[in-house]
Formats: sequence, structure tokens, C-alpha cells
Amino acid sequence: MLQIIKKLSGYLGGLLLVIPLTVNASQAEADFLSNVAKQYMLAQFSDHSPDKKYVVKVSKIDPNRNFGGKCTGYLTAELQNAEIKKNNVVKITCSRKEKPYVITVPVTVSVLRASIVAASNIQRGNVITSSMVEDTYVNENTTTASVINDKNQLIGSKAKKDIRAGEQFKISDITLIAKGDIVTIEASSKNLYIKTQGIALEEGKLNDTIQVRNSKTGKIVTGIVEGPGIVRVIF
Repeated sequence: MLQIIKKLSGYLGGLLLVIPLTVNASQAEADFLSNVAKQYMLAQFSDHSPDKKYVVKVSKIDPNRNFGGKCTGYLTAELQNAEIKKNNVVKITCSRKEKPYVITVPVTVSVLRASIVAASNIQRGNVITSSMVEDTYVNENTTTASVINDKNQLIGSKAKKDIRAGEQFKISDITLIAKGDIVTIEASSKNLYIKTQGIALEEGKLNDTIQVRNSKTGKIVTGIVEGPGIVRVIF
């Protein structure tokens, strides 16, 4: 079994990956060197939270190159860039006395963030249900502040436009309350909590202030949209 040893390197303050090479110069060796470059890049990331993933793609290494057979020394891998970017170069060195070699391997890195996307095509006006959304990871470059990643804000809302399968949900794509919707009015103070029904007189997104008519009293009140069909009035 190959054993990977990391040791601190003064070069760029990064990690020096030291790996004994035990494969022949062949397709297997080219694949092994590709994996060295990949594992080295993955080892540079200390953040392994469940809401983030790193995807490393390694450029193809020529399997016909003569690496001189089995490397009796150690392989070292180091980053050629000053910092990790989307496009990187990993330098792999075989430091044996006879037929040493150096190979540089282009590597791309993508950072994926946990997100929520449409599980199927959603037509404008449809009420979004739990079966219409799914958890996935998307490239962080496509995620903006307007993207919704809270299912509580989505389930029960209405699509304001056609949403294609695989698309992220944006605040502008949905409405939590449409004009004329029957809504729940929640009113609270320090010592009082009231819950009743009303009719929305305006459309509202999350945290919008809208007017609703109390179905029992006919009184018009102003409240804040807290979720699909929920308006909170604060005394």
C-alpha cells in the first residue's frame, strides 16, 4: 500500500507531499502520477464542512512517456502557483540518483457549495412542493446573494416565472404571497399572541411589508411576510 506522508515545506508555506513510487512506467504509472497531483491538491484544503466540496481535475499525463521504470527514491509534489487558483500547476519530482525526472501537471480546482435546485421543470404560477426541489452542489461562482437556499422559503411559494430543472431558485423567481391569497395573520406582543385568517391585498416576498384584510373583522392591517402564506403583525 502506498503511504502518503505530508511534511511542512518552507516553499510557499504549503505542504510537501512525499510518496514512494512503486509502479512501472506505463498507463498505470501515468494514472498514479495523476492521482498524486489530485491528492496533493485536495490536501491543501483544510475546510471540509458539509456545505462545501472541492473538485479537482487533472490534465492527462502521456502514458507513453518513459519515466525510467520504478522510482527507487521518493516523489515530491509542490504547487507552482503563489496561491491556489482555478488553474494550477503541480510539480512532481522523482529524486532518485539514476534517471531522476520532473513532471509538471496542470490541475483545475472548482469549489462547490451546497444549494437547492429545481428537481423538475416548474411552470409559472405553480405552487412549489417538496417534490419539486432537491439538494445538490453547484459551482460557487454561480451562487449570488439572491439565491434561496432555505426550503422553508420555497415550499408553499408560487413560481413567478418558468423555472427549469436544475436551476437555482432566486428571490425574484417566487412570491411567498400573491394578491388575493388567503393568509395566516399572526400578531404578537409581550403578553399576547393572536392567530387568524386574512386576505392579502398585495403581493409579497420574504420580509416585504404588505397590507392584509382580517377575514373576521374586515380591518386592514400591515404586516411583514415571514413565509409562504404567513404575515406577522407586531403591536
